[in-house]
Amino acid sequence: MKLVRTAKIKLNIKAEEILPTLEAYTKAFNFVCEIGFEKKESSKFALHKFVYYDIRKKFLLPSQLTISVIGKAVDALKSTFTKTKHKKYGSCPRSKLCAIRLDIRSYNLFLIKSEISFSTISGRKRFKLDISDYHKEYFKSWKHCSADLCIKKNKVYLHISFEKDIEDIISDGKMLGIDRGINNLVVSSDNKFYSGKQTKHICQKYKTLRSQLQKKGTKSAKRHLKRLSGKERRFKADINHQISKQIINSLNPGDIIVLENLKGIRNKRLRKPQRTMINSWNFYQLEQFLTYKAEAKGIKIQYVDPRYTSQRCSKCGFKCRSNRKSQSGFCCKSCGFKLNADLNGSRNIVLKASGTYTDSDEAVINQPIVSIERLDTNI
Repeated sequence: MKLVRTAKIKLNIKAEEILPTLEAYTKAFNFVCEIGFEKKESSKFALHKFVYYDIRKKFLLPSQLTISVIGKAVDALKSTFTKTKHKKYGSCPRSKLCAIRLDIRSYNLFLIKSEISFSTISGRKRFKLDISDYHKEYFKSWKHCSADLCIKKNKVYLHISFEKDIEDIISDGKMLGIDRGINNLVVSSDNKFYSGKQTKHICQKYKTLRSQLQKKGTKSAKRHLKRLSGKERRFKADINHQISKQIINSLNPGDIIVLENLKGIRNKRLRKPQRTMINSWNFYQLEQFLTYKAEAKGIKIQYVDPRYTSQRCSKCGFKCRSNRKSQSGFCCKSCGFKLNADLNGSRNIVLKASGTYTDSDEAVINQPIVSIERLDTNI
C-alpha cells in the first residue's frame, strides 16, 4: 500500500524573484490550452509536436519547464473535455497565475543546507527553504516526488509530494463509532465527548462580526472581512486537527473507525436553522484529517448508512422517532433504557458496521451495556 502526502514549504525569497518565470509559465499554459481546445486535442504526444518549439521561442522557457507546462495543460484539457462530453459547448481552460509543476528531474534538494535548485527563464538557481521540524521527518523517511511552485499573498511556496510504502491494513482490532454533531463535535462509542460548546460560541462571534462588516460595505470592512474569514478557517482546522489526533492516538494498528456516510447531507431540503447548524462546521475536513492520520497508523476507516442511528435503542434495538426525546436525551419507549443521544448514536454506528442489525423494524439486538459516565473533553 502506498501513502501520499503533500508538504507546504515556504521559500525564503521575494515573490519578484520568481514572478517572471511564473508569468511566462502561465502564458505558455494558456497558449497550449488554446491550441488544444481549438484542435480538440488532449494527447500529450500530439500537442508536444504542435507547440514545443513555439513555447521555447515565444516564452523562453527551459526544456524541462516546457515539457512540464504541456503536461499540465493536457491534464486541464482532459478534465474540460470530460466535463463537456455530453454538452454542445464548453470553455477553454485558462489561468491568471499558474503554479509551476516540477517533476523529480526538474529540481534538486540539498537538505543539509535547506536549499532547492530548479530552472527559471534566467537559468538554474538555488533558493533557501524554510523547513519546519515536522516536515523534516518526511524528508528522512519518505520519498519526495513532484512539486508545485506557487505564489500566495506575495509569498512563495513549494508543495512537495511524498510517497511511502506501507503494509496493507489488517483490520482485526476493535471498532470505534464516531457520531458528529454541533453541541458535541464528536462523541465516540468508548464514552468520550469532544464538546462543541466553546467552538459554537466562538463561531457565533465570528458570524455576528461578519454580519456587521458586511453591512458597512467599506473597503476597510472588506479587508477586515477577508482577514476574519482566514482566521475563522484556521481556527476550525486547528480544532479538527486536535480532535482527530486525540482519536487516532487512542487507537492501535488494526483498529477500525466507523463513520456515518454524510455525503449529500447539505443538498437536502432543510429549515433555515438546520441549514445554519450543518454549515457552521467543516465535518468533511474532520473526516479527511481522520482518514489520512488513520492510514499512516494502519487504522481502517469504514462508513455506514446514517439512517435510524439516532432513533434506535443501542440496548434492545427498538426503533422509534419518539425515543429521541430531546437534542441530548434518549429514552427507549420499549425497554426504558436512558443514555446521551449522541453516545447512543455512536454505539448504533458500531452495531451497524458489525452487522448486528439491519434497518428493518424487526431487527432486535441484545447488547450488554456497562455503566456510563460522561467524560467531557473540552478542546
